[in-house]
Amino acid sequence: MLKQFELQITKHQLFKKTDKLLVAFSGGVDSVVLCDLLKKAGYMFDVAHCNFQLRGDEANSDTNFCKQFAERVNAEFHVIFFQTKSYAAKHKLSIQMAARELRYNWFKELLEKHDYQYILTAHHANDNAETLFVNLTRGTGIRGIQGIPERQNTIVRPLLFLTKERIKKYALQYQLPYREDSSNKEVKYKRNFIRHEIIPQFEKLNPGFVETINTSIHYFRQSAEIVSLYAHEKFKLICRETEHQLFIDILLLKSEPQKEILLFEWLYIKNFTPDQINQISTTIQVEYPSGKYFSSYSHQLVINRNFIIVQPNHISVLPDEYIIHSMDDTKNLPIKLNFKKHSSIILPIDKNNITIPYSDDLFPLTLRRWKKGDKFKPFGMKGFKKLSDFFKDQKLSLFEKENVLILETQTHIIWVVGYRMDDRCKVIDNTQQIITISLLD
Repeated sequence: MLKQFELQITKHQLFKKTDKLLVAFSGGVDSVVLCDLLKKAGYMFDVAHCNFQLRGDEANSDTNFCKQFAERVNAEFHVIFFQTKSYAAKHKLSIQMAARELRYNWFKELLEKHDYQYILTAHHANDNAETLFVNLTRGTGIRGIQGIPERQNTIVRPLLFLTKERIKKYALQYQLPYREDSSNKEVKYKRNFIRHEIIPQFEKLNPGFVETINTSIHYFRQSAEIVSLYAHEKFKLICRETEHQLFIDILLLKSEPQKEILLFEWLYIKNFTPDQINQISTTIQVEYPSGKYFSSYSHQLVINRNFIIVQPNHISVLPDEYIIHSMDDTKNLPIKLNFKKHSSIILPIDKNNITIPYSDDLFPLTLRRWKKGDKFKPFGMKGFKKLSDFFKDQKLSLFEKENVLILETQTHIIWVVGYRMDDRCKVIDNTQQIITISLLD
């Protein structure tokens, strides 16, 4: 098994003898065998142990075992005690997710503080099979059936080629002591239920089921790469990206025979669920889909006529109110405005440049977000129009509407910035002085 271990490291170029390695060490059979193989193969490593304070004296005994083990193998011992339950409650996470988040955040800190190149975990072939089943229950598409990668940035998993059975036989053969975590037997957790209830049923049909699944995962991963390349090529033809937004052309997407899988590939990475993606796919089949809104924990999406528009949640779609006290008071504005005073000459007017009469009481001006009920008199028109109706005429998307700013005096709107000035501010023949206001890129 040692030769297979060394071959696995070389084949996947996981790490080198000169690398500084840190092993995530629980004291269980998997991490004990990983350390034993590393030591026999001539790798230097230290160990990091997490006590989540969930199992009382049992967890403290695990910590003592891990400390003694580190001393025996001449490895530096890092240990931390987490308040897992309070962390889970504060962040509204399950105990398992809280433990995972705490663990990997701490590993990252150790990596940076002590200059480790890689963190090694003892995930094995059974973990790989269990992960596939867990992901199938979530509906993650072809991405979810790729299993666990051997290397993911600084996280390395060199035991994925070994089944749990082989690991236990190795520990027995070399009489390696290890700890048993009693919580691993509790089937109330999804992964444990799959481990103890589901996979054994398949092993009754095929004793080598775990190996078979891992072989399939190998091919699933290659298939996923092909799908990813295909989706990437279609992305360049169907999608357009700006600094903060993604535009998916609905008409072009609908012409694709594999439109559902393309949509899944593009939106799942933005944390939209399979159910949401299915709803989006169904919605765009309508002849004139528009206005439908979806959100994930990281992104928001709106279907706007011919486009699906996606943008991150952290984008501030609406600024607060800003007071402009003078022509030079533009430094802290969320957009770039330029004010310039002229003699009484009629200058061109377009959506990014307006010309209005200047007076000593023009300032202060207010730049603000638009509000429901706002109305103005669009330049060239006699009557008033609600901004909501104006936006509808302009065919603005939900996100575009949310970003619209209004420039106004103390009495009325001057300009729907970037769209139309107010007719009440137009320059007339006897105007003595004028001021131009320009929206800059």
